[in-house]
Amino acid sequence: MKKKMISSAIAMLLCLSLAAGCSMDSTVQKDDKKEEKTKKEDLSEINIGASVMSLQHEFMANLVVGYKEFKEQTGVNIIITDGGNMEPDKQVTNVENYISQNVDGILCQCISVETMKDTLKHAMDKDIPVGIYPYDTTVGATTYFGYNEYEWGEKLGETASAWIKDKLDGKAKILSVTTSLEESAVERCKGWTEKINDTCGEDNLTWNTVEATSASDAIDSVESALQANPDTDVVLVYNDELGIGAYEAIKQSGLDTTNMFLGSCDGTDTVLDYVESDSVYRCTVGNDKFVSEIGFYWVENMVKIVLGMEYDDPFPIETTAITVDNVKEYRSREPKYELSPEIAEYVKE
Repeated sequence: MKKKMISSAIAMLLCLSLAAGCSMDSTVQKDDKKEEKTKKEDLSEINIGASVMSLQHEFMANLVVGYKEFKEQTGVNIIITDGGNMEPDKQVTNVENYISQNVDGILCQCISVETMKDTLKHAMDKDIPVGIYPYDTTVGATTYFGYNEYEWGEKLGETASAWIKDKLDGKAKILSVTTSLEESAVERCKGWTEKINDTCGEDNLTWNTVEATSASDAIDSVESALQANPDTDVVLVYNDELGIGAYEAIKQSGLDTTNMFLGSCDGTDTVLDYVESDSVYRCTVGNDKFVSEIGFYWVENMVKIVLGMEYDDPFPIETTAITVDNVKEYRSREPKYELSPEIAEYVKE
């Protein structure tokens, strides 16, 4: 993890305080108190634009829970905008509005990095720090939401590979449910495809792919795919929202799911319920933190940038495969929203 610090302002303040400290001790004491008060007032005046892909996704909605918790604890104004039904042009407009409002920082979960690139660079040209997801350094963002999408897909592929070997004698017909409109989906699909091919051998596998961008799309796409290929053994989906659609299509198909494997990525509550019930939904890849915790600490990271503090780049996130074997342990955790000491100083009464 790479650490960055903006130190010139701090050095200047130190020099000024040393110069004044020799003959004006009582005044410095009062000025220090005034500065602390100003810090608290300044924190409440910080404006962060937070653009999410789509609030129709449970993952994004949970991220916003964390944003709101941080706002509640600190008074930082977080302006949340929704990308609708994964609409890149709408997200561009949302971020352009942030720039017009001269916000202090922008967090953007890019539906399409390529579509957003010029707008985000425009923000940085205006000296607005930008944090983005996915991890794509071509933007030159200030910091990144530290998912490695390929590794996330790879982790799902590891679990699916074990299932294929244990339950299907090492051979399987696999359906991938993805979209070419989202870079993260492309990388996840690539991750699980290459992992399963490497582990099980390409000669033992038959691959089919359908595209979908919503749960209703996934229902229709998976239903058609299963009608054409009723001997499908494994269904892999790039996120939980579409996974829920795939789950409904599988249930409605009437197929024997005794040895079928459905898996996806996100670790949302709805899918964790399915996994815990020991259904055809065998796995979801989730975060080592609650999604709401990630939202809380990611916006805190941006506030540190705005205040000239040390911050994380990339913002670190680890993932884990959740199956019926570990889902209860995973869900027994409690979310923690604890301000870092340096930010807590700004909100002390």
